[in-house]
Amino acid sequence: MRKNKLNHNKEFMFAIMAMAVVVFCVVVFFWMWCFPQGTSETNFSSDYKILLDDTFKGDSVQLQVNDSVVFEQRIYKTEKITIAIPSKESAFLMLLMPEKDAAYSFNLPQGGGIVELSRKDNGVEIIEKK
Repeated sequence: MRKNKLNHNKEFMFAIMAMAVVVFCVVVFFWMWCFPQGTSETNFSSDYKILLDDTFKGDSVQLQVNDSVVFEQRIYKTEKITIAIPSKESAFLMLLMPEKDAAYSFNLPQGGGIVELSRKDNGVEIIEKK
């Protein structure tokens, strides 16, 4: 007689499992629709080396590349910062010195390279090295 009774718990669990399979299929469908070639990794081919010389000694410095902070600390010696940027993006460097309320902006050369920053009079000069 027990076999004739309906088991509502089993029916409920079967419905939840069927709904999970449908949701999974919908997610896979939209994933394939939005990314038909799959996801590709970004190529970091532009490497930059930024040198901060001794003229910044004792200053608190913050470096931003394309609105991302890449360096922030007080300078005690010549600093060498290495960063990588995707090859298709242009590089924009901002040098901030919060204690002096100063901000300087520079365009970095295409394809990477070595750049030296040094203070001259009341400004900052960028020197491209090969």
